[in-house]
This record gives sequence, C-alpha cells and structure tokens, in this order.
Amino acid sequence: MKQNSFRNALMLTALAGSLSAGAQTIAEAIALTESERFEKAATTLRSVLAASPNDGEAWFYLGENYFENDREDSAAYCYNKGVDLNPRQPLNHVGQGKVLWVKGQRDQAAARFTEAIGIAMDKANKFPKKLQAQTQREVAEGYASGNAPDWAKAMAAVDAAIALDATDPEAYILKGDILWGQNPTDASQPVALYKKASDLRTTSAKPVARRGLVYHRARNYDAAIAEYDKAIGIEPGFAPAFRGRAESHFGKRDFQKAKADYDEYLKLNSGSQSAMVRYAQFLYLVQDYKQSLDLIAKLEQAGVDNNTLLRIKGYDQVELKDSVNAMATLDAYFAKQPQEKVVPSDLQYYGRAVALMGNDSLAGEKIMAAAAMPNADPELYMEAGSYFQKAKMFGRAVDAYQAKTNSSKVVVNDWYYLGGAAQKAGRYEVADMAWTKYIEKQPNIYQGYLGRARANVGLDPDKTTWQAKPFFEEALRKMKPEEITGKASKDAEEAMFYLAFNNFYGTKDMPAAKCWFQKVKDLNTGTERTKQSSDMLLSKELKDVSAAACELQ
Repeated sequence: MKQNSFRNALMLTALAGSLSAGAQTIAEAIALTESERFEKAATTLRSVLAASPNDGEAWFYLGENYFENDREDSAAYCYNKGVDLNPRQPLNHVGQGKVLWVKGQRDQAAARFTEAIGIAMDKANKFPKKLQAQTQREVAEGYASGNAPDWAKAMAAVDAAIALDATDPEAYILKGDILWGQNPTDASQPVALYKKASDLRTTSAKPVARRGLVYHRARNYDAAIAEYDKAIGIEPGFAPAFRGRAESHFGKRDFQKAKADYDEYLKLNSGSQSAMVRYAQFLYLVQDYKQSLDLIAKLEQAGVDNNTLLRIKGYDQVELKDSVNAMATLDAYFAKQPQEKVVPSDLQYYGRAVALMGNDSLAGEKIMAAAAMPNADPELYMEAGSYFQKAKMFGRAVDAYQAKTNSSKVVVNDWYYLGGAAQKAGRYEVADMAWTKYIEKQPNIYQGYLGRARANVGLDPDKTTWQAKPFFEEALRKMKPEEITGKASKDAEEAMFYLAFNNFYGTKDMPAAKCWFQKVKDLNTGTERTKQSSDMLLSKELKDVSAAACELQ
C-alpha cells in the first residue's frame, strides 16, 4: 500500500504558519505526485534542490515521489541524501525504512521506523506535534506497504498520529486504508473515515476518490462513478479520479466512456511515461490485449525500461495464447523482478503460460504457489485444482480444493469439486466429508447424495456393510422423473444397479433384485450396466423368479 501522505506534510517553516517560495513549490510538487504526475513533480522538486541542494525536506518528497511510482532505488537515494544532509530530520529515516520494508528487510526497516519516531519525539529537538504526528503516520504507511503489511503495527502508528494531531485528514484516510486492508469485506468503517477526512479538508478530491475505489471493488459501479464525479467536481485536475472512473465504466462494460476518461487522464499527464504505463495496464484490464501490446512495443522502442511493462506484456501474450513469447517475456520479468515485489497474479500467469506449453501439472504448482501468497485471492486454489485435474493428479487437486475450503471465501461448489477430486484420488473419507458439507448447502438436489454413495462404495470395497445403500436411495428420491429418464439417467442407473446387487448378494431378496435389474434394463442407457442387468435377469437365480415391487426404504 503506497498511499503517501502529501497534502498537509510540509516543512517546519510551513508548520510555523508562513510559506516560503520553496515551501510553496514543494506543496505544488506534493499535489502533482498525489495526482500521479510523477515526472512533473520530480522536475519541480529537482528545481528546488538546484537552488537549495541541502533541503532535506525536498529530498524527502522527491523520494516519496519515486516511492509512489515504484522506483524504490531512486527513492532510497533521495532518502539517504536527506539523512546525510540532516540526520536529525525524522522523515527521511522513515523513508529509508519504507524502502527496506517493501524489499522484505523487515527488521532493518523497523529499526529505521523506531529511530525516526525517537528523533521526532525527542523533547530536546522541540519538534511541533504536527511533525511528530506526520512521522507516526509515515511509519504507519511504511508498515502498510508492500506484499506483506503488518496491519497491527500500522494501526498502532496511525492511532498515535491521530492522538498527536486529530485534525490531519491524511491520518484518517490512512486509517481507513489499513482497516480496509485488514478486512476487505467490510468497508463501512473505512468509508466513515474517508468521510471524516473530507469534512476536515473539503477542497481535497483524494478521500472522495477513495470512497469511489471502495464501491468499485464492491462492484457497485454506479456508486463508484458517483463518488468519482464528486471528486472531479472538487478537483478537475485530480487525474486518479479519471482513471478510477474509467475502470468503473469498464466494470459496467461501457467501454466508450471508459476510454474517454482514460484519454482525459492521459491529457492531464501529457508526456508522462508512467501514465502511458498505466494506460497499457488499463488496456489489459479492458481486455484490449493487442492494443496494450502495441503500446508497450512503442514505449520499449522509446527506451522505456519498466518491469511493470514487462509484466503486462507477458499477461497480454498469455491472454492471446502466444505461448512461446509469453514464456520468454515472463522469464525475463522474473529475472529482473525482486522476489518481494512478485504478486500472486505473476505466478498465476506464469502457470497459465506453462499450461499453454502443455504442462498442466507444473501450471497447477505455480498457481498453488500464487494462492499461498499473502493477500492472494483464494479462487486461485480452484484454478490450480482444475489444472491438476487435467493432469490427472487428483491428490494434488484435493490439496488445492481443501485449501480453498479452509479459506475465508468458501462457496457451495467448492465442496462439489473437493468431493469429486477426492473420489478420483481414492480419498474416500475426504470425499464423504465434502459431500456431507455439500448436502448441508444443497439438500434438495441429488448430486450430493450420489457423491456420498460413491464415497461409501469406496469405503466398503468388499461390500461387507453395503453402507452406500441409503445414499443411493436418497439420490433416487431427489431425482425428478424427467431427470431419471433424461439427463440423469446414467446416475439413476448407477443407483439402481447398486440396489439390485445389494438385494442379490446382501439381503438375498431375489424378487426385489429382479425388480431393480429390470429397472436398469428398462432405462436402456446403453452402458455396461445395461448389459450386465440383462444378463442377470437371465441367470439361474432370477430367470424363474417373479419380480416384487422394489420400493425405496
């Protein structure tokens, strides 16, 4: 999460109440960064540093600009420079910690965060509470960044920031982001915090746009668009609102409005390479893979070296079924991408590329690894399971489906797929458990009972208990007459065939056995069971027996 806090975070001269020309320029650069005009913001800050090369605050915000634009090495250079020039200014220490945190060096990052807070809170430094609060907030943002946020530490730091300065809207936005990150299924508290931030700064589009993002992710696209409309009304130059509204229009499949909003986003970011990179991502999102690839080719020809472009290029090629080039692109991407910046979709698409090459088992393993990453969508387990099924690796499919059922995002069909895969893997106890769960959710259809019947056949291979009998009977009870003679005829035949042999060998009720074999014959599905039933009706045990009514018990 890189939700950098720019608007109210100015130098001590600003905090004292009078803005110098340099501070005003820094404020402009902060606003440009927040509006994703990274190159223009960097140019502005470099002009400040050209005039005042020892300005530690300018180095911090130049670092923030690079950090927000995923250029951690450049950000680290700026933060380090700021610390060298003014080691008693706490914000650059936080910046150093942020870079370390997203690179996975958590202990070193935490040490920088602790050092920054110590400097800010040291009474000898006599820093005002607003700077102390900003330091705590920046630390909270650091803990909330990267692929493995520490939400508890982030929350503790942002609460400390609010305790020091309850008038800071950025702190409430960040607290909303942290709460949302902790529980993406409940946006009520984040939305309330974004509303509080709006009340504190009515001229800012940022918290309003954040509410739009909440609604977008909940797939309430109309509500999202309404919020983005408000944000644009507040700040017509706030580019992220146009990008967000474009994505919500895409969610409604209104491609014309989506493209128009992204055109406006590009106008606001004219000449910005980072904006063009985002546009390539957007074209991928709207499934215009060919145009996305064409734009990436132009950017590469212009000398843009951006690993995000390489990622999207590989994704595009997978979607276009270009197996050879997709593998080459993704191999190149993984060779360059630091491990701590790999996201679940990277491994997902690598798995899909491998599958295009015909290796379904490896595809499953890659997507299983993606599913196990922090913040991954549990649906990835289902995709992994499907590849394992194709590879006939039913045991691994069971592992995948079980992981999904142990996740926070379980739906009824998860038990269906687990039951089916466990049956094929010979893990009959797991299958029986899965079908039991499925029946709890779907008690009025026959498939769950048929699944339990098959699992119990597996649990009773020598037919000593005939324990599958009640489940086959219940499956037949749940079948509609038109299903028995139609699409479910082979399933009905399976149940009747079992009941016929249960009577023949188990209870030795030959009249009932003959009745069930006759039912199988009459269904006439053309399977081996049809033939065996006809043969059984002619056997010496049954040929002279009068059939009795074969009722379900």
